[in-house]
Amino acid sequence: MNLDKYQLDAVESLTNTLLIAGAGAGKTFTIVKKIDYLINNNICKENEILVISFTNKSVNDLKKKISYNVDVFTFHKLAMNILNNYHISYKIANDDYLKYMTNEFFCSLDDFDMQKEILSYFNETNYQYFLNSYKYQEFIKLIISILKIYKTNNCTKIDLMKCYKQDKFLSKYLYIIKNIYDNELKASNLMDFDDLIINATNTLNGFYKYKYIIIDEFQDTSKIRFNLINKLLTLNKAIIFAVGDDYQSIYHFSGCDINLFWDFKKLVPNSKILKLKYTYRNSQELINVASKFIMKNKKQLEKDLISNKHINNPIECIYYINPKKSFAKLYNKVKKINEDVLVLGRNNFDINRFCDFPVKYLTVHSAKGLEAENVIIINMTNDIYGFPNKIINNKLIEELHPSDKNILYAEERRLFYVALTRTKNKVYILVPLVNKSCFIKELKKMIK
Repeated sequence: MNLDKYQLDAVESLTNTLLIAGAGAGKTFTIVKKIDYLINNNICKENEILVISFTNKSVNDLKKKISYNVDVFTFHKLAMNILNNYHISYKIANDDYLKYMTNEFFCSLDDFDMQKEILSYFNETNYQYFLNSYKYQEFIKLIISILKIYKTNNCTKIDLMKCYKQDKFLSKYLYIIKNIYDNELKASNLMDFDDLIINATNTLNGFYKYKYIIIDEFQDTSKIRFNLINKLLTLNKAIIFAVGDDYQSIYHFSGCDINLFWDFKKLVPNSKILKLKYTYRNSQELINVASKFIMKNKKQLEKDLISNKHINNPIECIYYINPKKSFAKLYNKVKKINEDVLVLGRNNFDINRFCDFPVKYLTVHSAKGLEAENVIIINMTNDIYGFPNKIINNKLIEELHPSDKNILYAEERRLFYVALTRTKNKVYILVPLVNKSCFIKELKKMIK
C-alpha cells in the first residue's frame, strides 16, 4: 500500500506537528512509515525515536508493524524506564490499593461523631447497614474517581480547598483519605501509576536521548502525561509528532483533557497542524452522516473526510418491541451476510437485555480502535443508562476537571461517533418503538 498525499505530507514533516487523523484514515500506517522515513533518511537513529501509545495492546500491535528497534512504550512504561535510568527505587502499588485503603478507613471507623455525620449526610440510621448499601459503594467510587482526577490533572491542595466551598462533607473525607493514602504509599516506598508519571517528570533534569517523540491517540492525553512529554521535548530540543482525532476523545472520566488537543499550537511552539483526509474503512455515505452528527458541537475540528467506498443506506434503524426476539433475528441475518459482526452498547450490562447466547459484544469504550465488517448498536433508549448516558458528574469532579460543556452530551456524542465508525460496511441500530434516544431522533433527520 502506498502513502496518499496527505499521509506523505505528514511523514515528511520535520517540525512539531499535530496530525489529525479521522476514523479509518490510516494513522498507524502513517506512524510506521514516519519511522521508516526518519531512519532511512538518517534523520534519527533507532535509539533516538520514542513512540508512545496508550495501552499494552496498542503498543504490542505497533511493535509488530515497526521494522526497527525503536522504543515503543505506554506512558507508564516510559515513566518506569526514566526512573530506572536515574536509579530511583520504588515498588508499584496495586491498582486497587486506593480502593482498599478507602474501604478500610470507613469499615474500621470507630469515631461515633464521624459515623453520625456520615449517616446524617446519606439520610441513614445504622452505620453497619450503610456499609452494606448501594449508597456506600457509590460513595467509595466517587471518592476514588475524584482523587484519581486530582492526581491526573496535577492538582494541588489549594485546588482541593476550593472544593470545600462546593461540598464541605465530601471535601473533608477526600482530604482525610488522600493523606492516609499518600502516607501509606510513602511509608511502603510505593508509587501508583500516576505517581510514576509525576515522579519521572520531576526526576528528569538533563538530556535524555530522544530526538523525535511520536504520540499515538493524542486526544487521550492528560495534564501529567503532557507535562512529562513537554519536559522531554524541552530538555532534548526534540520534535513531537502527535497523532489523534478529537472526534474520538472519550476518556474524560479518567482524567484525559481534550483541550490539550485543541490548544496544541498554543502549548507547542513552532508547530503546525496537518490532516489526513482519506478514510479507508467507512463509506462516504456513512462518513457524511457521522461527520454531520459530530459537528453539531462547533468546538470539534472539521475534517472533510473522503472515501472511495460507496454504500447505499449504510445506517439502518430497526425498531423493536421485544428486544431479545428482535436482536436474535437481526444478529442471525447479519451473520449470514458476513461472520465478522461486532455488537456494541453503552454499558457492560446492556447485552443482558438483548441476548442470552454468547456474541462478540463490547462497550463502545472497549471497541475504540477496532473495526468489523458490520456493526450492531443496542440500547438506544432515552434513559439515565441509555445512549446518551445521562449520569451527571459530581460537582467536585467538575471543579477539578471541567467537562466540555459546549453542547449537551458532548462526550457521549463523540462516543456515538466512535460506535458508528467501527464498521467497514453497514451499521444496524436497534431502537425501541417508545422512549427512543435523542441521538436517534437527530440521526433519523440525517439519513432520510
